[in-house]
Amino acid sequence: MRARAFTAVLSGTLTICAFGAAPAQASPISPTTITAVAVNGGQPIVVGTATKTISAAVVGTNDSGIGAGIVLLWHGAGDYAHRDATLADPNPGVCLSPGTLGYCTSTIGITPARGTDRALYSNSLAGTWKVATFMWGNNHQLGSSYQYSTVRVLRQAKLSADAAPEPAHAGQTINVSGKLVRADWETGADAGYANQPVKLQFHKTGSTGFVTLKTVMTGSGGVLNTTVEVSANGSYRFAFAGDATTSAVQSLEDVVNLD
Repeated sequence: MRARAFTAVLSGTLTICAFGAAPAQASPISPTTITAVAVNGGQPIVVGTATKTISAAVVGTNDSGIGAGIVLLWHGAGDYAHRDATLADPNPGVCLSPGTLGYCTSTIGITPARGTDRALYSNSLAGTWKVATFMWGNNHQLGSSYQYSTVRVLRQAKLSADAAPEPAHAGQTINVSGKLVRADWETGADAGYANQPVKLQFHKTGSTGFVTLKTVMTGSGGVLNTTVEVSANGSYRFAFAGDATTSAVQSLEDVVNLD
């Protein structure tokens, strides 16, 4: 199991984190209570083909103050002990505890690469991950949750659009082409995303916002190709809503003016 090699490191890290802090007004009967956990600002974690770093935080209370705390992410269909991937800060969390309330932050590096225990080694890992957290009071009392919440870890999508010819004249049919790709964590490159619905949208010059003209399905290699009749100056773009494993994305706008 890929998570096995990381277990020993995590156990050592948490032991140092928990008992390296000197007790302050230690109260052996005061429990540590976790009150909140935040990962990546509450947003899905979108990972492309390069290493990405996110932050996570845990908030809790103990009458003796908070001495240590850490947040980690894990993936698996079963319980924590049978997880197939783990993402965590290899260092102890950084904590601030001015009183009974404590706040600890973790910095988690995520690398899309095969053959590493703490990385996104397979595209099958895209989707929902569980959030685990551990927090210690200065009295060494542990508060923990192996599944406090969930977070989505998604493959980053990219989308292009090109409208031609430009300029055009009123009533002329133009072609709008593009391509939808997403990160392949196993190869370290982007790959075309076929058979996906993508909206062609238009923003008329001087108006507010975009309107959807039609939905186009991506072809082989994620290629997009469609036509539209021009009626006014404005810009065209493609928009992909995303799915359970892939991030939403919009292409840059391509302006077409009437001659």
